Amino acid sequence: MSVRKRRSALISALVGIAAALFAQGALASVTPSLSLDQSAGTQAGATQNLGMDLQFQPAGTYPYTDTPDAMTINLPPGLLANAAINGGACLTTTDLTDTNCQVGTGVVTAYAAGLVPLPTDVTFDLVPPPAAGDLAGLAVNDDGTQIGSTADIRVRPSGDPEGVGISIEFILPNSLDGAPIDISEIDSTFDGLRYPTSCPSTPANVSVSVDSYSDSTVHTVTSPLSVTGCSKLPYAPKLSVKAVKDGADRQVAITTGVTQAADESPSKSLTLAFPGNTLGVNLSAIKLLCLNIANGCTPVGTATAVSPFYPKPLTANAYLTGTALGPSLTLVFPPPFPLTLVGSVTLTTKTASFTGLPDIPLTSLSLALNGGADGMFLTNCNPGNGTATGTSSDQNGDKTVSASVPYEISGCAASSYTSGSGTSSTDVAPTVSTPVASGIKTKHPSIKFRVKSAKKGAKVKQLTVELPHGLSFATHRTGKRTEIKGVKLSGAKVKSLTLSRGHLIIKLARPASSIGVTLAGSALNESAALIAKAKAGKAGRMRLTVISLDAKNKRHTIAKAIAL
Repeated sequence: MSVRKRRSALISALVGIAAALFAQGALASVTPSLSLDQSAGTQAGATQNLGMDLQFQPAGTYPYTDTPDAMTINLPPGLLANAAINGGACLTTTDLTDTNCQVGTGVVTAYAAGLVPLPTDVTFDLVPPPAAGDLAGLAVNDDGTQIGSTADIRVRPSGDPEGVGISIEFILPNSLDGAPIDISEIDSTFDGLRYPTSCPSTPANVSVSVDSYSDSTVHTVTSPLSVTGCSKLPYAPKLSVKAVKDGADRQVAITTGVTQAADESPSKSLTLAFPGNTLGVNLSAIKLLCLNIANGCTPVGTATAVSPFYPKPLTANAYLTGTALGPSLTLVFPPPFPLTLVGSVTLTTKTASFTGLPDIPLTSLSLALNGGADGMFLTNCNPGNGTATGTSSDQNGDKTVSASVPYEISGCAASSYTSGSGTSSTDVAPTVSTPVASGIKTKHPSIKFRVKSAKKGAKVKQLTVELPHGLSFATHRTGKRTEIKGVKLSGAKVKSLTLSRGHLIIKLARPASSIGVTLAGSALNESAALIAKAKAGKAGRMRLTVISLDAKNKRHTIAKAIAL
């Protein structure tokens, strides 16, 4: 007879005896207690075992008349289980037959009919998430057979009263092999937990909340977790900054971030740097300002985080939040890491500063801001390179690192870089006359301006025209072709007219030194809001941006206020 069959027969016999000896009485609620065993070590950031002894009745209670039902173990922030063991396979396939996904061992003691203790050796195995949004599942394994249902392992979200960390939610069984049991104790050791990297003077607690089958009252017990040696942890994040200018406009796509070794302390505060001395703010991006992310705003970029404790990168949407005068970037990571990180944007220094970051080890964190018409930043490529500086502080708050890295904006011609006291004499920008607009109030807008090469500058071979907010370029269908009409030049001939990201690109048949440009009514569309503002005399300051490309492939950007 197998061990399980002998145990089932014993339970059945004990149930019969108990029924004869004890009359039905009032059931008592569980009264839990918790103690931790940290004999394996307390070093901050280290991976080590943690013992946890949970008792649900006072010593000497007899007979046991109640058993725990719903139980939640809340690990303090920074005390983390490794969900990347076995190459991440534990999160996709359940296998209780080997130790590949084993994350702990223990002894569960249950009383059959309140009379005789039945200690059972178990292992704790990482298994696939039982519910959407879970980080993983935890199975109580008795020699290849799961006891009870799979526990939910969840990451507490940003703003949770317990802090960002791991919670394990169990529903404990009250029967075994069809017979009632009362669980009195779970004495366990969890393997390979990564310890927090902050050492507060008052230790954080491991807490357990539990109710019982006879009483829904929730009892919570805690035990302090000792963490030492935070100042010994290495901390040397490395900053990186990349920028790529759009081919047809001035907007810039930016990627900024930090990398670290897996054994370093994570950052608690982090200032990500952008190429500050060459960037301007794209006012068109203000329309993407998100007042309520839950309403479905348009992201301005993405963030990607890589952790050695999770088998694949984590990706968040980045939203422009706050106000026009006090903007911020909000990074929203979806489950299983439901984190919301808010960084204040300083426009004068072109930085985004995040504070209160969770104690989760990351080998890289990067923020990529979109380019395009609604990109947050733009550049005139003067200069097209420079140095960006970012700062960060560790979780314990005793180390701060400031790093500077050189950058070069891809897409800016090398000759546009400022060197020494000025710009090369071979790179003199053309001039643009003040653009004159008419017909704004009458729904027939037109704009005229002239571009002239400088005396020492090369002739112009291409122009890109960016319209102010409220105006856009119109297209017309001729058969199966889409055409742009209403564009007239003097002093030069058109080779081609195309639209890119809403901007007009005029390629000339041959380079010219003076080009008059007229954008007639059929070339332009006008928004109703602009018409209304113009009629009320409140059109405000409108700017036209012209990007010239000369015969030596040098690019210049000139922005001019429009005369109405």
